[in-house]
Formats: sequence, structure tokens, C-alpha cells
Amino acid sequence: MQGKKTSAFQSRLSSLCLVTMMVLTSLSLAITTVSAVGQNQNDMGTSGDLPDNLTSPTTIPNLVFSNSISGTGELVSGTDTYDYLRVSLAANEGISVELSFDSADDFDLGLYDSAQSMIDDSWMSNPETVTTNGSSTGGMVYIEIYAYSFGPTSTGTYSITIWKFTTGSSTNGTTTQNDIGITNYDLPDSTTLLQADPFWPINFVGAAPVYSGVDNAELDLNGDNEDWLSFTLDVNDGFAFEISYSSFSFLNGSLLTNDFELAIYDSSMNMIDVSAGNNPEYVTTNNSVGTGHGGTIYVQINRYSGYGVYDLEFWVWSTSSTGGGNGSGGQPVPNPCNSGGVIGSGNAVPDILEQNNNIATASDASILPIYCTGLSFDTSTDEDYFEIQTIAGVTYYVNISFLHSNADIDMEWLDSSGNSFDGSWGVGNTEQMTYQATSNGFTYVYIYTLGFSGSNYDLEITTDNPGGSQTFQEIDVVMNNLTNVTLEMSGLIVGDTYSYEYVQSFENAINATVTNQSTQGPFTFVATSTIETVNYTITEGSIEGSYSVTANLYDSQSMALASGEDFIYLERLVVETTSSTTGEIFASNMTSGDQYTIHWFTLDIDMFVDLFTAGQTLSDAFNSSLVDENFTNFTATSNTDSWQINWSNPTTANNHTFYAGISQLGVQTDLFTGVGYLGAHEDEFIPQLPSAVITNYSFSVISANNDYTSEGLDLIVGQTYYQQFRVEDPGGADIDYSTVNSYTATSQNTSFGTFYYTTPTISGQYCLYSELYDANMVQLVGDYVCLQYIFDDDNDGVANEYDLCPNTQISSIVDTNGCALEQKDSDSDGYNDSVDDFPYDDTQWLDTDGDGFGDNPAGNNPDSFPTDNTQWSDIDGDGYGDNAAGNSPDQFPYDPTQWYDSDGDGYGDNASGNNPDLWPNDSTQWTDSDGDGYGDNPAGTAGDAFPFDSTQWADTDGDGFGDNPAPANNPDAFPNDGTQWEDVDGDGYGDNQGGSNADRFVNDPTQWFDSDNDGYGDNPAPANNPDAFPNDGTQWIDTDQDGYGDNQNGNNPDKFPTDNTQWQDSDYDGLGDNANGNNPDLCPGTPFGETVDANGCSTSQTDEDQDMIPDNQDACPSTPAGEFVDSNGCSATQLDDDNDGVVNQYDLCPATPLGSAIDSAGCSASQLDTDGDGINDELDQCESTSPNVPINGFGCAADQRDTDMDGLNDNVDSCPNTPTSEIANNNGCSPSQTDTDLDGVFDNQDLCANTILTDLDGDGNFDVDAAGCSPIQYDDDNDMIDNTIDICPATPNGEQPNSVGCSDSQLDEDMDSIWNSDDLCFDTPAGESVDQNGCSEFQKDDDQDGYVNAEDDCSNTPLNNITDDNGCSLIQLDSDGDGVNDYFDAFPFDRNESVDTDGDGITDRLDAYPLDETRSEAESEESGGGFLFIAIAILIIGVIGALLVVRNKQEGGYKSPFSQATNIDDLTETNMTETNYQSKDVPQISEQQNQTWEENGVHWSIDEHGQLSYFDNGTQSWQLFQQ
Repeated sequence: MQGKKTSAFQSRLSSLCLVTMMVLTSLSLAITTVSAVGQNQNDMGTSGDLPDNLTSPTTIPNLVFSNSISGTGELVSGTDTYDYLRVSLAANEGISVELSFDSADDFDLGLYDSAQSMIDDSWMSNPETVTTNGSSTGGMVYIEIYAYSFGPTSTGTYSITIWKFTTGSSTNGTTTQNDIGITNYDLPDSTTLLQADPFWPINFVGAAPVYSGVDNAELDLNGDNEDWLSFTLDVNDGFAFEISYSSFSFLNGSLLTNDFELAIYDSSMNMIDVSAGNNPEYVTTNNSVGTGHGGTIYVQINRYSGYGVYDLEFWVWSTSSTGGGNGSGGQPVPNPCNSGGVIGSGNAVPDILEQNNNIATASDASILPIYCTGLSFDTSTDEDYFEIQTIAGVTYYVNISFLHSNADIDMEWLDSSGNSFDGSWGVGNTEQMTYQATSNGFTYVYIYTLGFSGSNYDLEITTDNPGGSQTFQEIDVVMNNLTNVTLEMSGLIVGDTYSYEYVQSFENAINATVTNQSTQGPFTFVATSTIETVNYTITEGSIEGSYSVTANLYDSQSMALASGEDFIYLERLVVETTSSTTGEIFASNMTSGDQYTIHWFTLDIDMFVDLFTAGQTLSDAFNSSLVDENFTNFTATSNTDSWQINWSNPTTANNHTFYAGISQLGVQTDLFTGVGYLGAHEDEFIPQLPSAVITNYSFSVISANNDYTSEGLDLIVGQTYYQQFRVEDPGGADIDYSTVNSYTATSQNTSFGTFYYTTPTISGQYCLYSELYDANMVQLVGDYVCLQYIFDDDNDGVANEYDLCPNTQISSIVDTNGCALEQKDSDSDGYNDSVDDFPYDDTQWLDTDGDGFGDNPAGNNPDSFPTDNTQWSDIDGDGYGDNAAGNSPDQFPYDPTQWYDSDGDGYGDNASGNNPDLWPNDSTQWTDSDGDGYGDNPAGTAGDAFPFDSTQWADTDGDGFGDNPAPANNPDAFPNDGTQWEDVDGDGYGDNQGGSNADRFVNDPTQWFDSDNDGYGDNPAPANNPDAFPNDGTQWIDTDQDGYGDNQNGNNPDKFPTDNTQWQDSDYDGLGDNANGNNPDLCPGTPFGETVDANGCSTSQTDEDQDMIPDNQDACPSTPAGEFVDSNGCSATQLDDDNDGVVNQYDLCPATPLGSAIDSAGCSASQLDTDGDGINDELDQCESTSPNVPINGFGCAADQRDTDMDGLNDNVDSCPNTPTSEIANNNGCSPSQTDTDLDGVFDNQDLCANTILTDLDGDGNFDVDAAGCSPIQYDDDNDMIDNTIDICPATPNGEQPNSVGCSDSQLDEDMDSIWNSDDLCFDTPAGESVDQNGCSEFQKDDDQDGYVNAEDDCSNTPLNNITDDNGCSLIQLDSDGDGVNDYFDAFPFDRNESVDTDGDGITDRLDAYPLDETRSEAESEESGGGFLFIAIAILIIGVIGALLVVRNKQEGGYKSPFSQATNIDDLTETNMTETNYQSKDVPQISEQQNQTWEENGVHWSIDEHGQLSYFDNGTQSWQLFQQ
């Protein structure tokens, strides 16, 4: 049931749009629905039905109680699926709620705050529990009970309990923890809070084995010192719990040591196990063998020190006997089996399988495969046993891995009697064993280490069966199709009684509802073979979704043995979005000839949710957010079909969905509930919206103007857009902008032209904007580029605004303020930095000797020697410089009384100074502390060995004792022997034990040597403590004087130290070897370790029954006298030749193989043939073969064997030779043996599984190729367009085709012989010749002057030059034909003149002053007419000046190499054609009489006739102005 619920929940979340609409539908219905009342309802004692929605909160019963309250209620399928309650809480109160209901129903529980926002919900359990724990609520909370589904016989009743608690006590101030993954939840901090917490205990009764996985929780310093958990188990379940945590934590910069403790308690709160001082901490019920837990386990985690997060995990397993045979009764190995140890860690914590130290307590390892990690030997004597119930014919594998350098681990395989029949004793890091079972029974894997505790290992036990499992009872469900299911039950025991049942379910993929049919069964049967198979007809469905069948197998006591499930997903409709405005619909599983309706739409999801949330009705919100919609009716001609869909361009970049549903024609459908639809699907997408991008721009600080160009992308053809250019200064203010221009898009990409703006004069970041609006002036996606303008007039690298020295000489080095050295006086001492030797020290400015110290004695760091660059400092003021490497250096720079040291020994030569040198010319001596005439330096000339003792000065042997005898201090008793100096006992031997002839007995004058170093002196008596064995350090005393020492640990010890007649006991039996001594040994050669009698004889030396076989080798110790015996000491009446436990005289099978199990007559299975089929029982795999039927070599008849191992016995197998690698159907046939669609190609080779057999070419044969595909299934180029309609059958991989299968690389829309994918000019008029890029001369502008090549009279106009109407610039024209082009011709319309050097408008030929623009005519001798001449000159100059304004603008555009700095970004490269329109200055009207000006960013001109024209940026040409 849990798996089904999970699947249903996932289906609920599978589609954002569908779920959103359906949830909103349910809310909408709730708003308008009146509470439905079932018959005689009495919800929570109200004598009626509880409210079904939250629209009127005051009508919901407000429960007033303390501690807890309980009650019952009822929900009714279809009419009453919601009930609501409310509880008013104080600021520090919280509640917990528990809901229980019939197991066939599925009810959910929710908890909401006063704003009706969800606090908690529960929908996967029974009972369901929710709580406010961790949430600061207060005020009103609402409880929601919701019926997700009803069982077939449901009464709809439920029980509810509500607890109220104080939130302050439940968390101890900790409200931000997320223990065990629950937001704002802290595990209970005491047993009292644990009892009140609805999360606990967790119920695991009947659930073993369980492994929790790793979770985490937290202990902190805010009062959270403990965490408690509880679990309910079967009384014979085992339990283990482990925590691990970081060893350290930090608090206010201090390092804290973390130490958490762990304990578990039984149901009476008696401690079961505790772990402290470890990491990880591990506890288990196995540490208390024989002590039950009473069905409840309490877990306590305590913070001993530190704080922080810890990981936790736990295991539950059953310890009850598995029953049968010689089962050990030990606990089964849980799965997964993860213990606390780590290989190589030396972790000595008991693992989760302890105790399993012998066969009686072996861990049950019969449920395979098993993978265990971190198992351990927790003591030096620990051993691990694992019981495997083996099945005949199955091969078993056991592998262990460990760290051999830590300890060696070996293993053996034991039979049911504990006898070893295999083992692995390697010396590496792994051990392996393999065993093929010949019979059913119990075996044991025995793993041990050689006395090393704390050794960890990993264990793996598998078989050669698929998945490494055993062959226990299973039930396999196979849905053959939507109307037939096969149930196969395997691993059965012939003769046993079983029962089974099955139930059919349907999960609707459209509205996520789940429908369960009535359970079929149980059906009881007696197994006649190990495998039983049944087939059933089931109800067919037609709606898209998951159709499943679940079956359960039970034993005769109705105990569940196994369950199985299979499902088939019926796909009816799939949609796919192929662009922002196109998509595809694929329909399948239709019935040919039936009529259908497809309803599709595209919807703005975000808008839909926002509008509905804002209060619009469901219908209004849907219609307002709808992008496009259509219905298509059709008659199916096959079971599949597809359609290409186009919709209107979306207007937002929100999440959108493309949705389609299919239904039978004429059937009423409901989009919001999914009713009436056979199938539905959606595909979400985010559309690409129209946008403006900046394609290139100029960037020059010296040009008078700059410009930038923009283009529109992803425009909707036919729609109107508005675009504006705008330039912002660093403060965000506009410094220039264009008019708002209108464009009607003729293609997706449209040029918006070029905008010119005046270059700013202040440094800073200026941003260029291109802004786009739709027809309603709603702003769309625009683009901007920010440029960092820097103006630096003196070119010193510092912007004018920050330059404190604006007129710096060229090439000067400046600081960050733009100032050179000669422009500043940093220290303000009157000397600028270029001449100041100390530019940052106002007390110094001159350094005559250049040594870095200033000449000013009153300044900082003055030079005491201003003309000597080798000296500058004289600390002690003695006139000698302190620099040791300079002239006349002071060797004592801090002592004014000393300056020279002739012998260099560190003592000054000045006898009157400090520390004078008593030997000024002897560098080895300088002082004589004791005044004995010998220098204190012992290594110097005539050095004093004792510088502070005037009685001693020489020490010949260098042992630290003076040569002068007494009464001198410390005289040397051995002045020539450096190893001796003292003799306390006066025996002539020195007391230093490390010296020559050392006295070993310094206080005994009678002894001095001890040759054998045993502490006894070599001198004999009467010397003290003489050594009886002076050369044997192991002996020194001989009490009985027999020549053998008394020390039992020494050489030749005397075993009898007080008996001089005995000294040796070679066999260590306590009796002496000397036959003539006291108590002699009659059997002196007794083997070591054997027990002897009073005469010293063991059983290997005696023969009690006088049969000539020693007693210890006599297998028959009481052989009657006179009988002959064999080498084992047994007579004929005591023999059992085949060692089967039956003596020969009673053994009917005298040659039983060794180790075979036998019956009472002494016969083994290999000697019997119970069913009389000619195969002995040991080899007979089929023990109950019917008489007189053919068998194989293993004793099996056709109804007992499955030769090809496909699950079907040979007698019913339609395909007896199914390959082992393939799975067979219920007829025993695999895909390589079946042809489902009857197209002549086996299924395993059939690339088209559902081929419809057709004869398209009319040749009488079905059109199917060798791969099993018909022509209507071909799609050679994989472009999703089948060959029958694909007019471009070789579309390159990855390219998007149109509805007839053609991509851009296969189309040529303008018929210019250039494919669309390569065509940069995709709308070339018919008949025009094009180049390799698909562009004609009427579409190209090679010199980028704004005139297409076909109309350009000057094809190579230099870039940025202003042109006339014929595409020619001044540099290309010679208007007056004088051989000088107009650009350089000062008089372009006068063929006789061309030069005006001073630019005063007077040709040099007539200018009396050609280099002076203020004068042009020689002074007149007459004064008359001067004013008239000046007036005429001014008039002429004004006219020429006007012309020069035009000319200068032209020259500025041409001469500057920096006027254009084109920047192209990646977006430009992606969306633009190769034409790169560069910045252009406004062309001038060619006639000289025209006047031009700029107003609001538009360039205007008026000719001599008064005709007004303006320059159109879009077409880059002058246009006549129309009023």
C-alpha cells in the first residue's frame, strides 16, 4: 500500500500545470460547495457534519480543552471529502494531532495557521500525525481531515486525538533545529516530553528487518543537553543504535572537545546498554543476552561536553528461530547490514550481530544475498558463526575482506555437526570459499582471528542464482496485456497448502486519481509441483495511466510468504514543444475507424496562478492567460497519428505550457477535472520574447561625436513596435536621446539604424540604451552598453577630474595625483622634490656625501660625519664612527672608554677603560679571576684549569681533579689516570665504575672483582659473599654441594637443591633421573605434558589390556583377553569398517562412503533408490518420480525438469530450447522464438514491434523488411517525419525540419540557389545574380557608405567618409576638374584656384599675406573706401567660414584614426548578417546654398526654394518633409 501511495503522490506532482489547475479547481469548488451531510453524521459530537472548507472560519467548531481531546467523525465518498476543526492557542502553546482510519481508506491530515498557511501535513501513514512543534503559532490553528480515497466497503469513519502542550517546555529554548530532517524540530529533551510527542514511538512491530539509513540531529549550548527517541518492536526483535559526531567544535575562538553519550532502556526504563567515551558510540540489545526489552526501546543521547550535529542510524532484526532442521535460533542478518567498525580502525565495539560466538547462537544467513560491513572481533576470544540453510544444486560463495597488517582473519565451512569440510587460510587482505550443496541442510561459516581484538572485516555471502538469492517461495506477476495476467508461484513444497489473492488497480495519469477493484480470492490449493501457474482475465481500460495487478501468496496459516506486482502504462497522447510558437502532438493506441477530438492550448502558467490567487474565477483566469487554443475532430486511420501545431507568439517570458487532450468525439469533457479525456499530456516552455540589441558602437574621446547601432530580434511579423535610443551620464541622467520611432516588423530581425550623440567631456561611465516597446507602449526587452570615458588633457595617465597638476610636461613620470617631481614639494620644506634629497622629510634636504643621512645636524637622522660617506653615526660620542666597515671604525660603539682592540679578543686596549685587556697582545687571554697568574681561558696560553680556585691550575689527566695534592682543593688520587680519582675503601682500586680497574665493591676492602657480573665477588672465603661459580653469571650458591647451582633459571640448575642424590628430571615429571638416588623415575622418557603415575609413567608407556597397543593409541582399551587386535587395538568384535556408526555385524551397507548420512541399517543416500527409477537418492534430483516414466541422468521426468531453465517444465514448454540469457513468456518462449506482430521477424530482431501488415505496392506480399519495419514506419533521416511524407529524406542530424521534413539547409525560399542556412540575404528578388552568401548587388554595400553597390558611383569610398547622393565622398570628387579632389581643394568649384594656406577665403595667389588669416591685402595709400572693403571682406569670410564649418566636420571624420572603435558582442554575431553598418556622419546636401542644422536629435536642411528635408537614420538618406 505504501508503494502504491508513493506512486500516486509522484503522479500528483508530475505536471505543474495540471496539478495547479486541479488544486485550484478543488479550491474553487470548495468555495461554492455547501457542506454535504451523510446520514446520521455526528462529527466530533456536533450532531452533524463538520464544515467542508475554510471560507467561513467562524462556523468551524472551536475546541476548548486542556491536555488532550478525542473524538470521531465521518467522510463520505463523492459528497463529503473534507472536515475542518479549529483550536485557539496561547502564544506559548502548541498542539499535536493524530488521525486513524480504516486500513482500506486513505485519509490525509493537515494543520494550518491563522492565515491559513500550512504548518504541517501527513499523508503516508495510518495513523497520520501533525504538530506545531518548532513553529511559533499562537492564535487560531485549523485542522484539515481529507479523504484521498475510499476502500470498496468503506464506512468513512475516523478517530482523532488532539494534544495541547506548552512550546517553551518542548524545546528548552531551541527553536531553530531541524532534527531528523523536520524543519524547526528538536527531539524531546526528556522522557516526559517524549511521552507527549506524537512522533514517538515509531512502530516497527512486524517490520523487521529494518535499517534506518543515516539521519542527523543536534545538541546545543542553549539548554538542549539531551535527545530522546522511542520505538515499539516485537518482543523478540533485536535493536542496535549508533551515533557519530565531530571530535571538536569552536566557541568564541576556543576549541571544545565534543563528547556525546548513548544509552538504551527497556520498556520499564531499565538500562540495557550504554556507550561513553567512544566515537562512534554504539549500543545494542545483544550486549544483554537473555534480557528482554518488553516491546519498547528508549534511546537517550546526552551531551557530556561540546556541542553540535551528530549522525544517527539504527537497525531492527528478528531474533526468533527460523525453525526447521538444526536451525541455530540466532537472529537473522539485517539488510542492509552496516555495523560501526571501519577496516583498519581497530574499533573493538561489538557489532550488530553479537552474540554469534558458536553454532547455537549463529546468525541466520539463509536469506541471501548478504553484504555486511564493519563486523568486528571485540575481544581476543571472539568468534563469529553464520548459519546457511543450503539447497541442493545451489552454489554458495563466501568472501571476507580486511586489513591483514592489522590482524590475520581466517574462516572455515562446517557441516551440521560442526565438522570442517572447507576453509581459507591465506595471508592477504581477502579470504574466499565456494560450496556446491548436494543436499538440503544446515551449514555454518566459522570466522575467527588469531587472538587479535578490534579487527574489522566485511562479509559477502551470495549464490549462483540470479541476484545471488536463495530459491524460497515467490509469486511473480506478469501482465501479458491489459486483459490478461499470469501468476506464477515458485519455491513451493509439494503437498503443502497455499493460498493467493490478487487485486487490479488503475492510476489515472490525467487527474492522478487511483481506483482499486475488489480483491479476487483468496484461492487455496495444494502444491503438486514446486511451481504453479494460473492465468486470469482482467478488466481492460482505455484511459491513459498505469494499470497494475498486485498478488500475495500465503501459507496454510494465512501467513504472508511473498508478494508481486506488475503494471502496464497505457500511453494515449504525447506533446512536444519545438519552438516558442510550434509544437507536435503524437497520438497512440487508437482504434482505426473511431472518431476522436483533440483539444490543445498554450497557457501562461505564471499569469494563470497569479490571476486566480488574486481573486479571478477559474474560467476568467484561464481565459486571460490563454495564448492560443483549438479543437480538431478526426477519424483514426491507424492506431497512431501526429500533428504539427502553430500558435500565437507569447507576450511574456513566464513559464508556459503546451497542453493537449484526446477524447472520443461527442463525449463531454471537463478540462479541470480530466473527466471525459482518454489521454492528456503537457510540455512546459519559456518563450523567447522580442528584444532590442546593440550590435556595434564607436568609442572615441577625441571625436566630436560617437554613435551606436541597434537591431530588433524575435519580432512578430506584422506587429508594431516602438524603439528609442538613449544615453545616460554617470549620474543616470539622460544627456541625449532619439525620438520614439515606430516600426512594423516585416521579419523577425529588423535594423533600428544608428544614433549619433555628442562625445561627453567629463570622465566617467556612460551607458548607451536601446529600448523597445510594443504597440501599447509596454516596455519589452532592451539592451545597453556602458563605456568608461577618460579625458586627460596633459596625457599623463590621470583623468582631468583627478589631476592636481593639469599641465605636466610630456613624458614626465607622475604620481596618482598627476604630478611630476618638479611640480610638488611633498614635505613643504621649500625644496621641490626634484632637488630635495629627502622629499618627504622637512628637516633634511641636502646629503653632501650621499650616504643617506642629512647634513642638517638639527634634522632627523643627522650625519655626524657629513663629508665622510663611510661614517654617519657616533652613538657613544668618542669621535669614532659606528660603521665597522667605514673609516676609523669604533670597535666598541656603545662604550666611550674603549675604541681599539689590537688582539681582537673583544677586550679594549685602553687600560683605563671599561673591561681592559690584561694581555692586550695575546688574543687567547684577557682576565685572571683568581689572581694566580694563569689566564681564565683554559684554551688560551697557560690557561687555568681551575680559574676560580687559586690552589689548583693544572689537571694532567683532564678528569676535573687538580694535580696539586692536599691541602689543595679536590686532589686527584690517580693524577695520571683520567678514569679514576677516588678510592673510598683504600684497596687500591678506583671507585669510578666506568674507569680502569674499577672496584665493584667500593665499600668492601675484601672484594673488588666480579668476573661473571652476578653480584658475588671473585675472592674466595674468608672474603665477603664469595661466588661458588665465579665464571657463571647464572649460578652462585650450591646448598647441597653436589656441583649443581640452586638458581632454577641458571645454567645446569639443581632440580633437587637439598638432595645431593638427585639433580636432573629430564621429563619434568617430578621424579629424579638418577636410578641410584632417592625416588628414581621408572619411565624417564615420558613425553612432555602427559600425566604420569607414582612411578613416573604415562598412558603412552602403559598397556592395561595387554594387547601390545599403548593405552594412548588403543581405540578399544578394553579388548577381551586372548583376542587378536589390529593396529588400533581393536578386535573383530569391535570393528566398524565403513565408520558409519553401525558395527559390521549389523551393517546392511558395509561400504558406506565416509561422512555420509545413514539410516538405522547403515545405508546412505548413495546406496538407496527410494523411487526405484535407477538413480540413487544422492544423485536423484527428483525423489518422487512416477514409476515407469522416462527420466534423465538426474532422475527427473519431463514434468519434473526445466531443461532450458525458463520457468516452465518441459512437458508444457512450447519452446524447449529457450536461450538462458532470455526471459520466456507463459508458453516458455523468449523474444528470439516469438513473432508477436506476425511480420516474419522474431521479436528480438524486430526494430518495429507493432508493425501493421500492409501491401502498399500491391505485389501480394506484406511490405516488411528484414528489420521488421513497414514503409510507414521508416524515418531514414531521424527527423520525426516518416518517409511517406518526408520530401527531404536526408535531413542532417540535429537540424529542425518543417512539417514536410525539410530543414533550412534543404530549403531555398528566394530561389537564388543558396540554401536558407547559408543565405545571408534570404529575400533576394527573382532574377538577380547573387554571390556565395546569397546576396545580389542590390543588397550589398561593400564600402558601407549607405548606398548599395548597384547604385553606388564610387565603389570604394573610405570608411566613415560623408557621401553625396551618388555614394561619393569629397576625396573621390573633383567638381571643378582642376586635378585636386574636393577634400583638399580650398575652392572646389573654381578650376583656377585650389590653395588657401591661412584659410582666410582668399586664394594664396591673390593674398598679400598668405600665412596671416587676419590680413590679405596690402595697405592702401589712400584712406577712402576702407570701411566698404572691410564690410565686403567680413561678408566673404562669413560665407567661407560657413563652408569651413561643413568642411571641418568632414575633416574631423576623415583624419582621426580613433574616431571609430567598433565593438561586436556574441549576440550580434549570432543574430546579424555579415553586413556591418559602421558609424556615419550625416551627409550634407550637395548644393552650397542649402542650410543644415540639428534639432532634438534630428538633422534638418532647407534648400534655396524653401523645401524642407530631414535625415532618416533608418534608410541612411535625406527625405522630403511632408506636412
